[in-house]
Amino acid sequence: MREISAQEFARRLRSSICEQNGRFTFFIGAGCSISSEIPGAGTLVEKWLRKLKDFKTGNADDLGSWENELFPDYDPDNPASSYSNVIEELFYTPQERQREIETIVAGKDPGFGYAVLAHLITHDSTGEQCNSIITTNFDDMIADALYLYTNKKPVVIAHESLIGFAKITDIRPTVFKIHGDARLAPMNTETETSEIADGVKKALSSMLSESGLVFIGYGGNDKTIAEILYDLPTSSLPWGIYWVGDNIPDTEIGTWLKDRKAIWVRHRDFDELMLLIRNEFELKHPDEKRLEKIMTTYKETFKNLMEKLDKKEDSPEKKILEDAADKAASEFTDWWSVALEAQKYEKSDPDKAERIYVAGLDKFPGSADFLNRYAAFLYTHRKFYDKAEDYFKMNAEGNPNNPNYLGNYALVLHNIRKDFNNAAKYYEKAIQADPGHANNMGNYAGLLLLQGNYDRGIEYCEKALELSDRDDLNLECSFYKYAHIRDEASRKEALNQIKHLIESKIRSENWDPEDNVNRAIQDSHPQPEFLKILAKVLSDEVDAKELEKFDIWKDIPK
Repeated sequence: MREISAQEFARRLRSSICEQNGRFTFFIGAGCSISSEIPGAGTLVEKWLRKLKDFKTGNADDLGSWENELFPDYDPDNPASSYSNVIEELFYTPQERQREIETIVAGKDPGFGYAVLAHLITHDSTGEQCNSIITTNFDDMIADALYLYTNKKPVVIAHESLIGFAKITDIRPTVFKIHGDARLAPMNTETETSEIADGVKKALSSMLSESGLVFIGYGGNDKTIAEILYDLPTSSLPWGIYWVGDNIPDTEIGTWLKDRKAIWVRHRDFDELMLLIRNEFELKHPDEKRLEKIMTTYKETFKNLMEKLDKKEDSPEKKILEDAADKAASEFTDWWSVALEAQKYEKSDPDKAERIYVAGLDKFPGSADFLNRYAAFLYTHRKFYDKAEDYFKMNAEGNPNNPNYLGNYALVLHNIRKDFNNAAKYYEKAIQADPGHANNMGNYAGLLLLQGNYDRGIEYCEKALELSDRDDLNLECSFYKYAHIRDEASRKEALNQIKHLIESKIRSENWDPEDNVNRAIQDSHPQPEFLKILAKVLSDEVDAKELEKFDIWKDIPK
């Protein structure tokens, strides 16, 4: 297969649509929703396997090779391929499966990547040429992004009975939800997904007869999708096929891609890809007046994207992405533009970053969010703890229902002042304000374990791991489990997860686990010297090679 970069793909897509009047259909998979806090299929399978083991054995710990006993074809390197088998074994009825899916997608909002996609497919000059979306996702991210970030209302085909309302040439965006909707009999099992109606297949075939096809964030494990693709005549997809991903699936769909000479865009991150497309098509930011909460999500995912770019190894691709990100950041018109400008210098030139923040305080004196960002900078990068504490306390007392402000003040009381009782009170308030705030849950878990409240501390660790979409927080919580849990099998499972994250180059630079290390050693941890070095590796103080000195680390299977 021919391979191209994400940058070349963005340019070619713009050329095909804007200069050659080409038409494209996007095929969106679960990978696109991860940055919007909806777990991918592989993550769900691993979570469901633990729950299934608990149902069948009374113990969810140490899966080992248990899953292969129940599912002989289970591949730990590709857990998503067992999605339908696992969900059918765990949830016996369609009602149970539907409720589980509803719970997973509930309350989630589309972030940066979906906002860009929404603007692309509704753009006045190009939208009608790329406004058809096919998705296997149950969530409403695409439709929600269209409702919230644009003024265009989509036609959503979420059930076969609605196929008659589909008009392929409609000026409105059309979303085909192949496996149904979270609220309308979602199809999860192999039997259910194999029963896609003929009318749906015909509509998809008609859609693809005159367009190109772009797969993004899709695993390629669906046999029914493969059947639809193989049934397409050779004259279909005249504008080509693009597979965006870090690998080609070893499935029937992978074979079809090779047979049809698809072009492989070797890139995985949905938000990064949409950033490049935004830059090429010169798309605008959404109108902030629509919904403040949605704009907050948009900004946070963009901030996380910039932080992620900063950690990438230097390369021509990184430079292109950074230039695109700088251009996007410069177009914010509120306090966020100042914060993003300061963020660029927080590590390289903290004095300059502080001057930018101070100027921002004069420009936006009433912004609690900006004050919170400045206080976080003082705490993390300047180590000006007294000043940071004053600002965090001011925000927490002035906004008693804001989980971020409450959690940040609790963190100062916890880590700097060692005022554990008051820290616990503020953690409790923060979690009460938002029970789904994974970061507050994980930080409080560390405090509870430090105080010897092991059962509750491990419980909060588990909750944080279930809620979190941040690898650094997952690393911290896994370390807490390894340091404090008493059961040897559970410690081993936690250490296996830690090794996986370390080998994936995940670190938590501003995290200080020293108090928890000392408490664990005081409680007779079986590997005290190893625990000390492990903590330093996780906080990026020493190289991971130091762990190779310990047999317990070398004995972990790869």
